[in-house]
Amino acid sequence: MTMLDREKRDTSHPTLPLGIDALQRIIDRGGAEPGTASIRQMNNLVNALEQAFDMKFVRMEFGIPGLPVPPVAVAAEIEALKRNVAHVYAPFEGLPALKEEASLFVKNFMDLDLPAESCLPMVGAMHGCYSSLMVAGRLKRERRTVLLLEPGFPVNLLQLRVLGLECATLDFYDHRGDRLVEAVEQRVRRGDVCAMLWSSPNNPSWIVLRESELRGLARICDEHSVLAIEDLAYFGMDTRVDYFEPGRPPYQPTVLRYTDRAVCIVSSSKIFSYAGQRIGMVYVPQRLMEMDAPELADFHGTALVGQALLHGTLYPTAASVPQTPQHGLLALLRAANSGDRGVFAAAAEYSRRAKRMKAMFLDNGFRLVYDNDLGEPLADGFYFTVAYPGFDDGAALLKEMLRYGISAITLATTGSCRIEGLRACVSLTGEPQLAALEERLALFARDHS
Repeated sequence: MTMLDREKRDTSHPTLPLGIDALQRIIDRGGAEPGTASIRQMNNLVNALEQAFDMKFVRMEFGIPGLPVPPVAVAAEIEALKRNVAHVYAPFEGLPALKEEASLFVKNFMDLDLPAESCLPMVGAMHGCYSSLMVAGRLKRERRTVLLLEPGFPVNLLQLRVLGLECATLDFYDHRGDRLVEAVEQRVRRGDVCAMLWSSPNNPSWIVLRESELRGLARICDEHSVLAIEDLAYFGMDTRVDYFEPGRPPYQPTVLRYTDRAVCIVSSSKIFSYAGQRIGMVYVPQRLMEMDAPELADFHGTALVGQALLHGTLYPTAASVPQTPQHGLLALLRAANSGDRGVFAAAAEYSRRAKRMKAMFLDNGFRLVYDNDLGEPLADGFYFTVAYPGFDDGAALLKEMLRYGISAITLATTGSCRIEGLRACVSLTGEPQLAALEERLALFARDHS
């Protein structure tokens, strides 16, 4: 019998907290410490812990949708397959009908006038970010640095490393409003920044950039020839505001309202729970599509930014987005444009869970790390951030919480300056998990008070 088998036999109904030595043995086998593990490594570790201790953890480490795909998308994909579309390659610039519907979507929900040619399907928001970073890093040879407004999505840092680009960071914790704009401009003035990248609502702090901040960032991009890469993976999920009435204000805040030197990436994974099909849209203003950047030609065979994104980046990295996901997203956008609020149901459910979970943490002595949005209460959404008194290191806090059957990732891995905290995701916490979380947090608080 292996050590793993013995641990399963001896702890099939474990008493919490789990033993430190048994926990560490499993961590050592995986080869990645919780404090520095990537999201995928952390996910694998928790899978191993669940198997070893024969118990279910409260899973907050993985930011994947936990809700069903709207039926309209499933039906559209099935119908497309029945029409035998799978025997031909999809056009890599996107299905014409999808591009037209995407153009209408940004008009209805962002109040932007973008032609269909400016709406480019990508293999998920990650691919959209990667492609945008690839082009940004080749606009000017002397500019090889991307300014990340942190905290953020850990994979973006990996993307920069793969592309051979340098990284500079600025944390939202100490920089909001005028201070944010001033600090960004001070860094950009060095002359080495090719692009700045952020998400809003922000993963994981859940702050939302204000129109004044977006206007200031847009001005910097125009004056210093910097590309803004705006990741709207959590489109419309600031549940303090209802953004889901097509053609009526308020509209989703976006930097594209103030500059043409920007791309906006909209995922279908979170807002539509359409993650498995790996499709998102990149919105590129027409002036940027047609902008001439001679140094791009050496890498992408064209000096036009739009052609570099399509022919020089999307085509060689992914060929195209597969056929049926394009039909599925087309159906989702068409439903949204027609006023079907059902396709946006995920936002309300994640908000409900976040509100309950934050209350549980606060009731048991935790605090929110990013605890306000320019002086206003944060929205309840896909992520929130927590810390606990006496733990100055998020890695130590995470390892201790694993002993209580609760998983997350450290804020340090998101690029945050607040290394004492953890990122918690609400997507996989249904009712049984919420009940378990409440019990385990109470036990944690009892043992650490």
